Amino acid sequence: MKKVEIFPEALFSGLIDIPMFSRIDRGDLDDLPSICDLYSYEPGETIIIEGTVSASIYTLLSGRVEILKKGHQRESIRINELESGATFGETSIFKNEPSTATVRSTELSLIMALSREKFSEYVNSHPRAGLVIMTYIVFGLLEKLRSSNELIAYDKEFLVSSEDLDAMSSLLPPTVEDILAR
Repeated sequence: MKKVEIFPEALFSGLIDIPMFSRIDRGDLDDLPSICDLYSYEPGETIIIEGTVSASIYTLLSGRVEILKKGHQRESIRINELESGATFGETSIFKNEPSTATVRSTELSLIMALSREKFSEYVNSHPRAGLVIMTYIVFGLLEKLRSSNELIAYDKEFLVSSEDLDAMSSLLPPTVEDILAR
């Protein structure tokens, strides 16, 4: 991770290409670059570690990141990939709780970080812009929930039920002795 210094006007021109920020009035958007931090992440660098408390919401200005979740048997399971314009780390602005997943850069990525405190100040001083940002955050979270529900349903669809096992057992001899007697 490398902190990137950029002129506010250059950051502003990048923000207007992101749907969430393109809906914010210029006057409200002008104040945003001065309160954000920009970071460059190389491929494979971790941005958020599952189980640690993060104090910022992140916007992916360019590049790609993957979302990883610790599994019961495997080290980490890739559950999603995000592209430019996506936000992540939303939990950190609502709750001071550990992150629910790890986020890692898969290619050179430029990421804007906005701390919980700065986010709160910005939303309170720019209520219209705050409403736009909060709406995008909520709809983004709803999309992530929908996607997760689809994955859960898909996984459950392929689980073997007790009825499946009962149906299969009728094809096999009932005991080990019966198997050995053959």
